[in-house]
Amino acid sequence: MAANAWRPEIEQSLDGWRLRYNQGVYRRCNSVWPNQLGDKLKLEERLELVEEFYRRWEVRPRFQICPAAQPVDLAEVLAARGYTVDARTAVQIAPLESIQSGAPQNSVYKIEIISMFDPSWFDLYSEVEGLDQHVAAMRRGILTRIDARAGFALLRIDGELMAIGLGVRERGWVGVFCMATHPRFRRQAAASSILNSLARWGQEHGATQMYLQVMENNPSALALYERA
Repeated sequence: MAANAWRPEIEQSLDGWRLRYNQGVYRRCNSVWPNQLGDKLKLEERLELVEEFYRRWEVRPRFQICPAAQPVDLAEVLAARGYTVDARTAVQIAPLESIQSGAPQNSVYKIEIISMFDPSWFDLYSEVEGLDQHVAAMRRGILTRIDARAGFALLRIDGELMAIGLGVRERGWVGVFCMATHPRFRRQAAASSILNSLARWGQEHGATQMYLQVMENNPSALALYERA
């Protein structure tokens, strides 16, 4: 296979662990989710198989570590093996009612939420994130596979798309992803308005809670979500 040939998305089970590969684009989609631990393999053998799997796809082996990771001392074992901590992420939650109560007052923005993937939505997302052609193609593929539980939020000013967000409903929760605001329109409560609209959309579909993941080295996003 040529080096630049298309490669599939892969998820492989390894005695309870899930090995994920997505052409090297996302960290989480190219990492081990060690949320269960079988009894067929010793830990050392398991780690060697993980590293062999990611070497095969020419990406660094990564683990998504959280309090649910198994075994409970996995982070320490990996550190002793030479792994380093990268991309610390905070998971934040809030009742939808509290987000509604903290919404911008007298907002004049009109926000549309649609269930289908929208090319103009993705164009703004790609522009703000600075995605190259390869990464954009991979992320587009992921987003187009989300089912009708998705809500793509679009905020337009005089017909021009200025801010977006994505909500995904599941079991009473709304997950928030892909928040992006055009640089010319930042610090004008656009993102807060998107969050408020997604909260209202979630309530209309029976959800009561919202969650999101945010990098701990992103102070502007942390400030936005703290206000919400």
